[in-house]
Amino acid sequence: MLVAGSVAAQEPPLWANLAECSAVFRATALAGGYGGVTAEQIAAAQAAATAFRARAVEVAAEMGQTEAEADVASIMVYLEPRWENRIDRLFSVKSNLDWFGYCGRLGREQGVLIPDLTP
Repeated sequence: MLVAGSVAAQEPPLWANLAECSAVFRATALAGGYGGVTAEQIAAAQAAATAFRARAVEVAAEMGQTEAEADVASIMVYLEPRWENRIDRLFSVKSNLDWFGYCGRLGREQGVLIPDLTP
């Protein structure tokens, strides 16, 4: 028996989440000197955005996407503006902070980010 509203949304593929993390880090880089961020931190955020996108393409290809680069590009068209629109409150909204945490974990798992080795 089906109950209305019981159908759960399907989880996006891993490559789509990697692409979204690329957009998250790109927005972070675009936020610029927000809160005293250094030029090195901005460069690191941009490098992370680039690495997440490259990994998204790799994973899409591994998952059988025949046009992996184009598939990732097709979702970046809306992911990047969506995150750019969040820049003013990028570091103060819980859902954004949740994404930062998720992307940090995903980036370390996928070898995109260097694991934190501090005790």
